[in-house]
Amino acid sequence: MSVNRRAEQGLRSEVIHSYLKHEKIIIALFLVTFLSFGFYSVDWHNHLLWKEGIQFYSLTTVIDRSVPFTPEWVWVYLLYYPFCFMPLFLLNNIDTFRRVAGAYLLEFVLAFIVFLSFPVKMIRPAVVPGTLSTKAVGIIYRIDPGFNVFPSLHVANSLLVALIFYRYNRRLGIFFILIACLISVSTLFVKQHYFLDIVAGALDTAIVYPLVFRGHFPAKSSGSEQPVS
Repeated sequence: MSVNRRAEQGLRSEVIHSYLKHEKIIIALFLVTFLSFGFYSVDWHNHLLWKEGIQFYSLTTVIDRSVPFTPEWVWVYLLYYPFCFMPLFLLNNIDTFRRVAGAYLLEFVLAFIVFLSFPVKMIRPAVVPGTLSTKAVGIIYRIDPGFNVFPSLHVANSLLVALIFYRYNRRLGIFFILIACLISVSTLFVKQHYFLDIVAGALDTAIVYPLVFRGHFPAKSSGSEQPVS
């Protein structure tokens, strides 16, 4: 074997080793970049259609009308973002983490299809930024104009995280289910989602979760294989 051949194989081995060592971070960065780009591309597309006068649906129900706008719930709503990163820090089993990444990707793809084929516009109240909570809600409204709402990815992803941990660690999973429920309810109080968005978000998870995790039970013979630390 030539020197160049050995050097090439050595370099390939180092690249593979480096990737495997940092695989979770690489996957997480890819998902954040790709899914954020996809979400706001669809959002921008639907915003343009709305400006052109294309009909968007309102899914207001009696439940939505009965829930008062309560800006203080915005802090529970924002809990969604660190909550979605919990698998990165709490899952040790790499196969489980890959499945989590695949589940996130599939949930977003299904949601994107619905966003484009059944366009819904959230009807939201005017916000007077008098408190820290109302200022936070105002910032969210400016960043997210309220098009990608049905199904709710806040609900879908939160519920997915909760079910994953419930599968491998019942005690932690019950706590996470409670958090997922609070995040889901918060979307109603800050008027970021309709009640039917929550139902559709739960349905998104109900489709994706069994497809990705059915029959997956990592071995627990050693600490390195434990899915939850």
